[in-house]
Amino acid sequence: MKPLGIMSISDIIPACKHLWKKTKAELAAELLEAAIISCDLEPGSVMTETEVSEYLDLGRTPVREALTRLANENLVRLSRAGVVIPELNPMTMLKLLEPRSMMERLCIEKAIERMVDEDRARITPVIDALQALDNGDRKGFMAQLREIHNILADSSKNEFILDSIKSTQGLSRRFWYYYATDEDQAYCTDLYVRQLQALLSGDETTSMACSAELMQYLQNFARQQLEQFR
Repeated sequence: MKPLGIMSISDIIPACKHLWKKTKAELAAELLEAAIISCDLEPGSVMTETEVSEYLDLGRTPVREALTRLANENLVRLSRAGVVIPELNPMTMLKLLEPRSMMERLCIEKAIERMVDEDRARITPVIDALQALDNGDRKGFMAQLREIHNILADSSKNEFILDSIKSTQGLSRRFWYYYATDEDQAYCTDLYVRQLQALLSGDETTSMACSAELMQYLQNFARQQLEQFR
């Protein structure tokens, strides 16, 4: 199990330069999401709203908006004790995979049906980035996964699919980030590249097959971690 420690937000910002075009609330949400998923904010830790504001170096109003958004995505819990970063829990991961599996199949179906040239133009740079990534670069891989999920959801042309995906993807990415090995990343990189290539060519059968393989892999991955809790 890898050691955890709270990093300065200055360690996260260089990888998120594109966020400066967003509102302060959007900036706060995406920086905080990145810190949670990468476990720079330790699972199970509790912070006050003031501490979160200081960590992000942003005002309390945009931070409050960001926390509300992330609470809706299950990445934080807001309680009387403060802002709670959820624990890593293999059983929670297995439960998340049930709706995620169904939602991803629907998303792929609608994305292939409704994808336009603008959507396709976003896929090739992700394929190139994945193929160039070192298998030990977890943060780089997480950034590409986030973009893949956004491309799929945007291509579906259905905002309800996007909202549903957001409710499961963050915690799923964090769980994988924490426990994954370089071998896991190499396997998933190949799988995502094949899926994206199938999306580009409109090959729904192959894209669905890659999704099913990924869900089976993630279920087995979560069950392996569950053994450590027994």
